[in-house]
Amino acid sequence: MSRVEDIDRYLRAHFAAQRESASTPLETRVLPFVTISRQTGIGGHALADTMVEVFDRHEDVAVFGGWRIFDRSLCEIVARDPRYSGSLDSLIEEEYRSKTNDFFQQMLRSTADQSLVMNRVFLVVRAVAGMGKTIIVGRGGSHVTADMPLGVSVRVIAPEDVRIARAMEAHGLTEREARAGARKRDSDRARLLKERFAADIDDLTGYDMTWNVGKVTFEEIAEAVAALVRCRADGADESDRSR
Repeated sequence: MSRVEDIDRYLRAHFAAQRESASTPLETRVLPFVTISRQTGIGGHALADTMVEVFDRHEDVAVFGGWRIFDRSLCEIVARDPRYSGSLDSLIEEEYRSKTNDFFQQMLRSTADQSLVMNRVFLVVRAVAGMGKTIIVGRGGSHVTADMPLGVSVRVIAPEDVRIARAMEAHGLTEREARAGARKRDSDRARLLKERFAADIDDLTGYDMTWNVGKVTFEEIAEAVAALVRCRADGADESDRSR
């Protein structure tokens, strides 16, 4: 079974459990989730992996056991729908297209309307966040879930030279290729966020915490995130007891 099929099954089982619990007096526990917004070349996926490893070391399995990462898989779930065929590459790259460019892409490559595709992605992001114990990398997750109180939103930045060096090593690019690619991806992400949420991706007040990976390690970030996850979980439990 592929990873996407596994996630599809996971989503179906979650929603089935929600429907079943709605008809019974039993209440399911609401759990925190994490979103990661990152500059290109940071290694957001590696950071998410580190978070899962750090969480697994905590003794409180009820809060820290069984976390899952959602990144490219979110896009694959959407792209499997025939209505959004041909859109996977741009989803993975978090590519921004102007309305005019998007129109010609639809005509020439039979892609779906970017706005419709992104609406679907955002719905999946919110559904995944609502499960709890999920780490969502990119896809506007921090802003899509801004009204969901148990989320921990993380912005990860670094000096451009640090990011370019990482991209060159990870993908075998020349410095020129890495720099041009990073600037385009960062611009696309910023424009998409501006258009869809009227938000400035570099406005640090839009996140719970911001880290410069030129100064701190993934391990240090993950431990700090775990502490805030713990606070979110404790706050949710306290709220449930006060009802």
